[in-house]
Amino acid sequence: MAVVVPAPGLPVTTDAPPATSPSTTKRVTFKRLTKEELLKTHQAYLKTQDNSPDAPRPVKQPILSEAYPASTKSIRELEIIPLSELRPETHHRGKGIIVKAVSAPFLGAGAVSIVEDEFGNADKLAIYNQPDSSILSGVPEGCVIAVKEPYYKNNGSENDFIICVDHPSDVILLRFTDPIIPEPLRLGPLLKSAEEWKTAGDHAFIEKDYPTAVFCYTEAIEASEDDAFKAPIYTKRAGVNLILGRYDTAKADALASRTGGPQDWKAYYNAGRAAYGLCNYTESMELLSKALELNPTHDGVKKEHARCAARLREEETGEYDFDEMAASLTATHVHLDRASFLRNTRIGPSPHHGRGLFATRDIKAGEVIFVEKAILMPNQYDPSRASAALYALMVRQLCENPSLSKQVLELYPGKYERSGQEGTIVDGVPVVDVFLLESIRTTNCFSAPRTTLSDTRPNRVEGRMAKGLWVHAATLNHSCVANTMRSFIGDMLISRATRDIKAGEELFHQYVPVKSLPDIRALQQREGWGFECDCDMCTTERKSPEANLAKRKELLAAVEKLCNKKLPSRELIPDASIRAVDKLARQLEDAHEPSVYGEGMPRLTLIYPCNWLVGAHRGRKNHAKVVKYALKVLRNFGFRVPEETEVWDPRDVYSQSGNTTLMSLHVVKALRRLAEAYEALGHKEMAQRSLEAAELGYTMVTGFKNDLALLDR
Repeated sequence: MAVVVPAPGLPVTTDAPPATSPSTTKRVTFKRLTKEELLKTHQAYLKTQDNSPDAPRPVKQPILSEAYPASTKSIRELEIIPLSELRPETHHRGKGIIVKAVSAPFLGAGAVSIVEDEFGNADKLAIYNQPDSSILSGVPEGCVIAVKEPYYKNNGSENDFIICVDHPSDVILLRFTDPIIPEPLRLGPLLKSAEEWKTAGDHAFIEKDYPTAVFCYTEAIEASEDDAFKAPIYTKRAGVNLILGRYDTAKADALASRTGGPQDWKAYYNAGRAAYGLCNYTESMELLSKALELNPTHDGVKKEHARCAARLREEETGEYDFDEMAASLTATHVHLDRASFLRNTRIGPSPHHGRGLFATRDIKAGEVIFVEKAILMPNQYDPSRASAALYALMVRQLCENPSLSKQVLELYPGKYERSGQEGTIVDGVPVVDVFLLESIRTTNCFSAPRTTLSDTRPNRVEGRMAKGLWVHAATLNHSCVANTMRSFIGDMLISRATRDIKAGEELFHQYVPVKSLPDIRALQQREGWGFECDCDMCTTERKSPEANLAKRKELLAAVEKLCNKKLPSRELIPDASIRAVDKLARQLEDAHEPSVYGEGMPRLTLIYPCNWLVGAHRGRKNHAKVVKYALKVLRNFGFRVPEETEVWDPRDVYSQSGNTTLMSLHVVKALRRLAEAYEALGHKEMAQRSLEAAELGYTMVTGFKNDLALLDR
């Protein structure tokens, strides 16, 4: 988790009268320093900051309990006030300020600058949550900016106040020719010609200062009325925006650069690349096809056209080389160049929780239901930073690519109240409410290992999870006895059926692995998502008396204590220990009343002791007992399997079970132990069938077919 860093503690003094917060009547007295005093202290802070290009920059994540809405008004609708009228701990609704940066920024969790208004009043301004591609992420000295409905607040110490801008759309970089700028703040940049701005943009591009290059090219375009002059500037700005990942603007710039001649191939080429960056492959193909018509021999156009065609095939067929995808992953390469396959599903109203996801055709157990590329997933697998990294990426992308807003903002926001204007364009930028985005993140994101395959192996590194948003998968509702299972390869989510699914049937997955005790499971669901699960298992288990639940808790705790919460590997377990665990397991089994836990109903508290007994008997080569307890594991997950003496086909375990089965890696391991035991007992056909069932289960768990031997490596 990124650190929430206050702005540098520059002292503040003024002769302004006391003010009151809108939420309290407490009087706050304070003073403001003069401009010279503020600058002196600010310069001292500037000397301490790390200016190296690789210096990490923290993120100020919002605290939802301190949320306030983003401004939805234009700066031209607001009353412009001087800095001297700002009141501590106040959101100045209906007001705005226009100031000029008179210092270089101090860059920490935000950009802190000393600013001055037209009357010579000075103060501190902290701008947070700006994308690195924005010039506002480090406001250059001399820039004029407008802050809408400013929030003036304490900065962490006595008499230290600052103008705090959390929402990126609450601050606007004003063009030097904007008539709203007061005359005293208008300085030298007005003298620059369009040619001078173009040259300045070229120099910034050479220096790889891309935000400044965009700013200068924008001024060059606005300063000229010559379409012939502006066309190549649009091309330059499109190229810079492609580098910055600002695909919406890059596409618009590329198309604006067209002149009607044969050189327009480059405009369509750049626009097609921008559409590709937004994963709009149909539009990208249309644009690239036009580029190919105008320039059929250009290698770059042909390559992009072929790449886009491959993505369209994936969208249509759902055919992927999962082995190649997994093999291509590295520490720096987890964002795979693949498209989403979603046509087996549709979003519709659900009787459970608003919207849900439904099958559009019959799907067999083990089949791919859908494959989705993350709309947002940073390559950050450090658990202390993954959440902050996803939040920062959400803010950046919705600022830079407003076309993504609809997909993200449609997601469930928890209890946070929307204004209804998020994502709309005001003053040339989309309204971005960081508190809304954080609420959406916490209720919709998934934790993802680099690959689920690696996460199933004994040598996995615990806790190495990225956080990401898969907006299609986010519409799936939860069920403890889900009919789908998700897995990950980089930023690709794979959903497979865990049992046969009929067309029109609602699809469910587990939000998190299901806890064995129903009261703990219910508490997790209420605190995490605010609902009570109504799946068949939870609904049925709620009929069990509290006394029986307490008894099962007590017995499970006794088993876990006896076994130190570990499972045997190949060590030889003493007979006395096995008998003790077996006795507790039988008592625990008897504590499940038949009226509640009838045929096909999972009994999750029995999973651990039965798994332990499978391992213990395997170590002693008691193969008949391995079969007995492996079958119990399957039954306790809700699968309808016979006693060990009956004839059955393990390959039917997924398709012939009911709607109360839980699929997990433990099921795969139980089937694999069955195969080993059947082989040792001379039941070769049963061993092969059990192995095939385990292989299909491992495909469900990992997302693609893998060698079961990897479970031990």
